[in-house]
Amino acid sequence: MSDSAGRRPVELTLDIADHLDALMHLESAASGIVRGITRPLIVPIAEVTRNGRWSNVRTGVYLPCTAERVVRYVGSVHRTGPAIAARLREHFGEHPERETTWTHLALITMPTSTTPAALRRCEGRAGRALDPLDNVRLPAVPGQPAWIPRPRAA
Repeated sequence: MSDSAGRRPVELTLDIADHLDALMHLESAASGIVRGITRPLIVPIAEVTRNGRWSNVRTGVYLPCTAERVVRYVGSVHRTGPAIAARLREHFGEHPERETTWTHLALITMPTSTTPAALRRCEGRAGRALDPLDNVRLPAVPGQPAWIPRPRAA
């Protein structure tokens, strides 16, 4: 979107998840959003940061959101050890206020063989599709215009 005024928050629905899967398959056929029975699976952040949910994930695109599935942020991790919980704790250390708005998490898993450049393109594609509320930048995507962040409250 090029006009930042009047942009509605994006809810992580089944249709959006299907679209994200298609975008991720541009880089890897083995990637995809983690799903529940029918909808994208979102879990309370505490299950990730305190209880070790998804502790085996080292490479992926993470989507902090509200309990209502409104996407707040799009980020990516590519580490040799447990990645998701550690990265979230880093965010909360830098921005403690996010602990009140980032209540749940969705995850797009990627193979550990994904290159950092491919992962960043996936993050950029997901971010453009989700237009997150809290990002201030997203990685470039070849052939796509630069993403314009949402205006910040004064």
